[in-house]
Amino acid sequence: MVMAQPTPQRIVVTGGQGFVGKHLVQALRTRGFDATSFDLRAGQDIRDTATVEQALSAASAVVHLAAWADLYEARRDPVEAVRVNVLGTAVVADAARRQGVRLIHASTACVYGNQARFPTPEDTVPNPTEIYAQTKLAAEQVVRGLVASHGLEAVIVRFPGVYGAGLRGALAVARFFERASADGVLEVHGDGAQTRSPIHVEDLVRGLVAIVERPEVRDTLNLGTPEEISALELAERIQALVGRGRIVHGPQRSPHTERELIDWSRAHAVLGWTPRVSLEEGLRRTWAWWRETQMTQMKPMTQPTPATPSARTATSPCTTP
Repeated sequence: MVMAQPTPQRIVVTGGQGFVGKHLVQALRTRGFDATSFDLRAGQDIRDTATVEQALSAASAVVHLAAWADLYEARRDPVEAVRVNVLGTAVVADAARRQGVRLIHASTACVYGNQARFPTPEDTVPNPTEIYAQTKLAAEQVVRGLVASHGLEAVIVRFPGVYGAGLRGALAVARFFERASADGVLEVHGDGAQTRSPIHVEDLVRGLVAIVERPEVRDTLNLGTPEEISALELAERIQALVGRGRIVHGPQRSPHTERELIDWSRAHAVLGWTPRVSLEEGLRRTWAWWRETQMTQMKPMTQPTPATPSARTATSPCTTP
């Protein structure tokens, strides 16, 4: 007698055609999940209640990555940033609540802003410096409100800027690779002393998959790395990898976060998760991907891409140079 195979759990990934989303969908499928993308590129808008509810109707969890995830775009159009990042999250979270679906909400380390305690743990009072980070913090509060008042099952995940194969052009790593490979100018803001702790997409995705696989996990978790690097040193490392480019100092962005280094010890204790890809190795891999794809295709990455907010994934844009 042939035993029937159990039906795989369906996991919906909003922003599933974005940078992190593509990696996550593939990783979930490899782990045996029925992972499906919900993305504006496929005509699916996180602000459309009926469409979201239909997408979640057969799901066991939704990983909410979709966001307007470009710091500069959020500055240019803060109202739209609120519509997407706050209202869009409210629609997804409430649909998850109505459908009895667990929500894994992608936030950002940017919500911490300027702090005095490093590495910064999850119980730190947020102090965001940018409108983007403010919208992401507001989205977190929406999720917490539905948890408290309606019993929504949810996890909030905060992580720094993400890099690796397929990375977004708005991030510092992409901008530096693009400019260095063209033997152009790598511009850093101010003296370049501001620090960030970028996480490789492989490590982030492993953490998100671990959360999906642990339905009892709740509350807020940081997924980060122990490596902190200044904007100037990041530019110097990429310049050395590429072997071209010239570093210049431009005006300091204001307001800005001076330092970023988050505490991921809770994720290690709860999930057994530890970042594995060093920054040196991650940059080497990213450069190999860049040479193979971006340089041959000559894709311009310095200009903002057309606004398709609900399709962007939350890759934490406070990692600009």
